[in-house]
Amino acid sequence: MATSINSLELHDIARSCMTFGIKICYIVTPLSKQRMIMERLIEHWRYGYGADYNPLRSSALSKIVMKESLEGLIKEVKKEKNTMLIGTSSKDRPHKTLGYDELRSIVYKDDINTLLLFGTGWGLTDETIDICDKMLEPIKGISHYNHLSLRVAIGIILDRIFGIRGGKDERSN
Repeated sequence: MATSINSLELHDIARSCMTFGIKICYIVTPLSKQRMIMERLIEHWRYGYGADYNPLRSSALSKIVMKESLEGLIKEVKKEKNTMLIGTSSKDRPHKTLGYDELRSIVYKDDINTLLLFGTGWGLTDETIDICDKMLEPIKGISHYNHLSLRVAIGIILDRIFGIRGGKDERSN
């Protein structure tokens, strides 16, 4: 199962990653045409006319790496060091739930690599959720409606993990 990627999401996700110091943002799609379109778009903004026109966008899009399969990505990432797979969902997953404070402390441990997985369309598949070590607690608003766009959810979650709280950078503590 796959959903399409749009260029607005790609740009906004890249900008959030740049803002919060994310080293690499992998976009996974088995759809070869989608990868080709996104790679051309990235190339335009990183090396083509777009790089001269908007260097900030060029820098942000340097964070994006396209991948064909989640299985291949996980295998590649796990080669480096101990990796924890953390899924996200708009639904509660009580048997595996991880809070933001706990995730923040895990992220800053040198011996653990964290791979945070986001889904589009209908979210992560059940098979993907099954391989996750933990599931991040969902973002909750004041209404029962809970269907944020991917780029908005990523921005909120990255802020909760990496954002500076109360004018103070908690990472130094």
